[in-house]
Amino acid sequence: MAAFKDGRPHSGGERREFKMQLWEDHEMGKPVKARRKKKEENEEDKVYGHWHLLPDLLLEKIFQYLSLSHRYIASMVCRRWYEAFSFPRVWYTFVLHDELLTKRKFNICSGWQKLLDHIRTSHFVTTKGKNIRTLIFPPMNNLFNLYEFLNIAHYMNHRNPGTLDNVHTLRFTFACQVVERREEHVFGTGGQILAMFKKVLGDLINLRTLELRDLLLDGCEGLPLLDEVCIVCCETLRCLVLVNLTKQAHTLLHPGAFVNLQTLVISPQNIGEDLLELIGTSQVRNLYIVQNKYTEHGKSLNYKAWKKCRMNNNRLRVHLCTEGNFKKEIIWQERAPVKSIVYDSPYARITTPMMLTIIELYKADLEVFVHKQLPRFYMPRSFHDRIDSTLLLLTRQCPYIHTLVVREKISTSTVLLLAFTAKNLHYFYVRRNAVILKADWPKNPEWSLEFYTWLCKGSRSYDILEEEVSQILGYKWQMLTDKQFKMLKLDLNKKHFMFT
Repeated sequence: MAAFKDGRPHSGGERREFKMQLWEDHEMGKPVKARRKKKEENEEDKVYGHWHLLPDLLLEKIFQYLSLSHRYIASMVCRRWYEAFSFPRVWYTFVLHDELLTKRKFNICSGWQKLLDHIRTSHFVTTKGKNIRTLIFPPMNNLFNLYEFLNIAHYMNHRNPGTLDNVHTLRFTFACQVVERREEHVFGTGGQILAMFKKVLGDLINLRTLELRDLLLDGCEGLPLLDEVCIVCCETLRCLVLVNLTKQAHTLLHPGAFVNLQTLVISPQNIGEDLLELIGTSQVRNLYIVQNKYTEHGKSLNYKAWKKCRMNNNRLRVHLCTEGNFKKEIIWQERAPVKSIVYDSPYARITTPMMLTIIELYKADLEVFVHKQLPRFYMPRSFHDRIDSTLLLLTRQCPYIHTLVVREKISTSTVLLLAFTAKNLHYFYVRRNAVILKADWPKNPEWSLEFYTWLCKGSRSYDILEEEVSQILGYKWQMLTDKQFKMLKLDLNKKHFMFT
């Protein structure tokens, strides 16, 4: 039998009574206004932060990290943040997206669409154009908005001279891939968009960095694309990126016309012997030959052209790189002064024929060998099927390697051998999840018993391995997690040796 709250028993038929307390005991009989007044007093006693007193330099840095919509929201916090919205440094970098500076408009055939607002765009270019230093055009699906923005920018620059004079960096990536019903279609730009883009390039008189990616133009459109840039920015341009400017193999001569060019990034279908001759007499220090999944018609140049270019420009550094979902092999350039080989693709893997080719062609020049991104292929655990012996052969035959990034499975004993064998190794990165805790190397007749004992002892645990490698390299060395490995960044422009 259950009981009431005061302890009296009750039967199943009796009605239960529960009390719901709506007021505190000390508030009984007081009016509601008194309770509200107490809450207001508590809010007055609340201490707020002094975010509105941040210096202008910090506010500019904070606003630079925000997108345009988030900047507008942050500007409504207080008057100081509203003033920070108009700081010049906040608008140093401008990225044009599909829905930026647009308005909704109904189309009978397509329904509601977001089209570029000409009034807002012209007002923005007029007021903020002089503050823009870096202009970025990411891949856009709405090509009409892209054309309209270029048209308005070109018109406003001619109406108000000097609107785009402060732009020193332009990055343009064309959305050449369209997915329809699980089928991928790749097409290049051209027509009115390309014509208007050439006009805008002619307006940027202080351009120092120009990046054009995946335009996939025809020869008749791609060859004269940089004519106006050569006239306007012949002395100011320092960095030029031309990745897949044309779809077919066409040699570009414009990079050799920039007298102060220092860094050139180009695809293998756009280089030729004539361009190498111009580079040999120029000030180019770093030449990146980049391939991605849209690179189809690359070519390898004659070794005599590379030899002549190397003699004329002995400070030239060539970097062979892949990026994106690239699954093919790198197009090797014989006798080229290749200082680094970078695979920035999850599908690239180390093979014995590839290593033998690298050793044969670049053993006297190679300094950096890198595999970035997490692998997306099967990696065997057996010693004879892994890449341990191949990596060790690379470090033995290439004495100038100072940076080595390994992402595939290797044993702890292989890590010790790589650190011990490479004479000039300074930057050594290995994934912890890919290192097998095992000493599976057979005893080499050239090894002493003391060395083999040290190798087996140092491969027993990860902690001992890190201590031994730290003593060899001269600094505290640790294996990287997958998150740290994905965030790894390398500077290939930095010279490690004095005369290279």
